[in-house]
Amino acid sequence: MFRVVDGFKNMFLDLFSMGKGFLYGFVMIGLFIVIGTTLIYGTILLYNLLF
Repeated sequence: MFRVVDGFKNMFLDLFSMGKGFLYGFVMIGLFIVIGTTLIYGTILLYNLLF
């Protein structure tokens, strides 16, 4: 019986950590897109202001 409970507990913890990793990946990709877009926009804006 303890093996079954341990198995379910390990499965739940694995699923929980996979969900956290999935959300973390979305956040990191979103931040990358926002920072990249800001850098490109800032570069183009500075280029238009200076030249």
